[in-house]
Amino acid sequence: MLFDSIAPPIKHDFPHCLDGLNCHIRSIWGGPESIIHKHTIFPLFIPFQSQHRIQTVLQMLKGESQGSIKFQLGLLTGGFGADHALKACNCCIEADISQYGVAYWHVAHQFPGVLICPIHNVWLQESILNRRWSGRFQFALPHQAALTPLPDVDLAPNAMDTLEKQASSILDLVSIGASRCFDPLLVSSVYRVGLNQNGYVPNFHHAATSLAQHTSLLQPLHPFTSLPTTVQKAATYIQHLVRSPRGHCHPLKHLVMITWLFGSVEAFIDIYDRLAAAPEPDDPHKKPAPYTNKQTLGPSPPNQTAKLKPKTLKPFIRAQILRQLSRGIPKIAICNKFGITISTVNKLLRVELQVKELWEMKNAQLELESHRADWASLSHKNQSSSASIVRSLNPKLYAWLYRNDKAWLLDQCSRLPTGRKGNNSKIDWHKRDVELERLVQDAIEILFTRGSDVGMNRIYTLVPSLFKCLQNSNRYPRTRALLLSLKQRRLIDG
Repeated sequence: MLFDSIAPPIKHDFPHCLDGLNCHIRSIWGGPESIIHKHTIFPLFIPFQSQHRIQTVLQMLKGESQGSIKFQLGLLTGGFGADHALKACNCCIEADISQYGVAYWHVAHQFPGVLICPIHNVWLQESILNRRWSGRFQFALPHQAALTPLPDVDLAPNAMDTLEKQASSILDLVSIGASRCFDPLLVSSVYRVGLNQNGYVPNFHHAATSLAQHTSLLQPLHPFTSLPTTVQKAATYIQHLVRSPRGHCHPLKHLVMITWLFGSVEAFIDIYDRLAAAPEPDDPHKKPAPYTNKQTLGPSPPNQTAKLKPKTLKPFIRAQILRQLSRGIPKIAICNKFGITISTVNKLLRVELQVKELWEMKNAQLELESHRADWASLSHKNQSSSASIVRSLNPKLYAWLYRNDKAWLLDQCSRLPTGRKGNNSKIDWHKRDVELERLVQDAIEILFTRGSDVGMNRIYTLVPSLFKCLQNSNRYPRTRALLLSLKQRRLIDG
C-alpha cells in the first residue's frame, strides 16, 4: 500500500526507501524531504553536522539501502546511545483517543533526551515494541499495555527544572532544523565567550565544578548516563568543546554545554550570529579607510586641544630623558612625564644609537617578563588543567610566547597535566560486571514488586545497556551467572 517496490524493514527512528513511496501516499504525507524534516528525529542532528555528512544521510534515508546512518551521525560512539525507543505520554494517549478515536506517536516525544512531555509535564513511557531484543520490527500504535511503567524516580525540584530546560533546548534546536548549520570553529569561540561572560576565566577549576554540579542532575537518567559527575571529567568535557574541533559530536553534548552556559539555544544563537557578523581582525577584503586631504579640512575648532610640536630640549631635560630611555621606560610614559611628543623621542633615539639599542633591549626584556608572569599566573590558577585548556583561556598570550619565547613556553607546558585518558586496556571489567549485576538485581526486584511478568524483554527495558553488554561473550561473568541461575529456577522467562 505504501511503496511502489518491495516494502523495506520498518525503522521508526531513521526510516529509508522514502523515494519508493507511491504517488498516492506522497499526495497525503508530502515528499521524502517533508517527511524527513517533519516526521523523523533527523532534524536534531543537522545543525551540528557538516553539510557533506547531512547530504550523505539524506541520500540513505531516501534510498533503498539504509547503510550506516547511525555511524555517519556518530551515534555509535557519541556516548548517548544509538537505540531510540518509541515514547508516549499517557495523557496524550487519552487526549488522542478522545479527539481522534486512536492514539499516535508524537514526534516531539521521540527525540533523544526528551524525557518529559512538553504539553503535560509528565514522564514519558518507553514502548517495549520495536526494540533490538523484541524480535521483528512491526507497525504499532501506542497503547498503555505496551509501555513500560512510569519511572520510579523522585527528582528534586532543581533536577526537574534542569530536565525540562534540557527538553526545551532540544525542541528549540529541532525547530531551526535544516535552516542552520553551525561552523565548529565558531561554536568553540562561542563557548569561550560564554566562559568569559560567566566569570569562569581564568578560574577554570570553578567552571569544571559548576558543570559537574549541573550534569549530576541529569546523569542518573538515560541517555545522560555518560555525562561527567566529577570535576576532572567535567574539565575534560569542557576542553573537548572549547579546543579546535577534530570532528562532530552528538548534539546532546552541545546542548548540555549550551543550557549550562547560556540557559537557552536562543542566547547561544545570538552570540553565534554576532561573532559570525564581526569582521576578521586581519581581513584582506576589509576596505581601507577613505583618504582625506588635511588641507581641505579647514582650521581646527577653537575648543580642540592644540597638539604638541617637537621642540628643542634643554641639556638637563635631555639627560633625564636619555636616562629614562636607558631603563626601558615606554615612550608614551616619557611623553606624558616631560610634555613632549613621540616625534621628539624618536628623533632623540635616532641620534643616540647606543641609548636606542639599550632601550630596545630593556623594553623587550620587560615585555617578555610581563608575558611570562601572565602565563605563570594563568597556569597557577588552573593547576589541574592541561596545556590545551590553559591555552584556550588566553590564545593571544600563548601565541605571543610561542613566537618570542618558545623554549620557555614548551618547558612550562610540559609541567602541566597532559589531560589524556587511558585506553580500553585499563578498563576495570570486574567493576563494570558488579555494577551491571546490581542493576539487573534492582530491575528484577522492581518487576516483582509491581507484580509484572519477569521476562528478559522487560529486564532489557529497565537496563538498556544489558543487551549490548551480553553481546560481548568474553565479559560480565557474574551477570551471566545471575541470569542463568534465575532461568534455571524459572524465576524469569526468555
